[in-house]
Amino acid sequence: MLGYVVLLTGLFWVPSGSLYTKLYYALTALPALIGLAIAPRKLCMTVREPIIFAFIAIAAWLLISLCWTQTDNSQLKLAKRPLYVFLLFASCALIASKNEQLLLGALRIAAILAGFAALANLLIHLSSNPLTSRMIGTGGLRNPLLSSHVFGFFCTYWVASWLVRNERLAWLPLLLGLPLVTALLATGSRTPLLALTMTCAWMLLMVGKRALYPLTMIALAACSLIILQPDILLERGASFRPQLWSEALRQASEQLWLGQGYDSSFVFKIAGLEYALSDPHNVELAVLLELGLIGLALWLLMHGLALIRCLQLRHERQFQLVSALIVYGLCAGLSEGSNFLSRPNENWFIIWIPLALIAALSIAQRLRATTQ
Repeated sequence: MLGYVVLLTGLFWVPSGSLYTKLYYALTALPALIGLAIAPRKLCMTVREPIIFAFIAIAAWLLISLCWTQTDNSQLKLAKRPLYVFLLFASCALIASKNEQLLLGALRIAAILAGFAALANLLIHLSSNPLTSRMIGTGGLRNPLLSSHVFGFFCTYWVASWLVRNERLAWLPLLLGLPLVTALLATGSRTPLLALTMTCAWMLLMVGKRALYPLTMIALAACSLIILQPDILLERGASFRPQLWSEALRQASEQLWLGQGYDSSFVFKIAGLEYALSDPHNVELAVLLELGLIGLALWLLMHGLALIRCLQLRHERQFQLVSALIVYGLCAGLSEGSNFLSRPNENWFIIWIPLALIAALSIAQRLRATTQ
């Protein structure tokens, strides 16, 4: 549980990404590995979960793709990365199989700390930077785009908490969500705002008309920004995304089924842009480029299984809550976050942390069903 809280909040206070990764190994990955070694039946329980099984299939295909990848990095180091993610799945599953409230409680503690961290980040940023500058954040946060994944994850948590009516104190999500929304705006990234809007639209399906309230608030906030500070939303236009994605699709078509191999390097030359890009700025496009249609199909299957499970159990509040996190991550990844399988970093907040939560709660629900 401590390791999980550190994973969720560490980027706010750990001074570097390297130390953050080491803390994950020591406090989450190693205990999970020991737990699986002590209780092999827990390993069987974990891999039988369809979401995790789909991830294992992706990992297997990824390892196969190392045979033809065009990377300069050590293949042994690359081969370890799926293990890091699997141990996150295992850690969450082990906690939830004992008591899912422990996992949800750790998530809640982290979300409370994130609210205070967002406030501290805003105060530090405003005290030493112009109002128009984009906020990066403290600790191991590296740039505004990546920081927005972390702030957006916790902002979504509090919006969803309010929507599922899971609060004795109705004002608490608003109080802790406000600094996170402000921090999100301060990063200057527009993708999280779109992702929040799409998440609220999804929550119409999960909780009904109550989700119209945050949708209306987001629309009013966007209109206010356009009127008061139009440069924030309009100055950068589409940031060459359509041209970039078109070029990425062209390169993907050269090795459509198998992909170029995991961790391959790419160069995207865009007309009108003085420098070349190496990032397609889309998670699914990155998967297609590196793992081909086979890998993309497995990727979509994994996310599809997670969403279907949430829909099947949408009467349970915890699944309403975590479904918002995965939908937010999917939408945020449409124009950012293409480093889809790495050591622990900001991208985990829009991909692996939501998936691990849903898989763990799904395992806990199956265990409850078998004991009733």
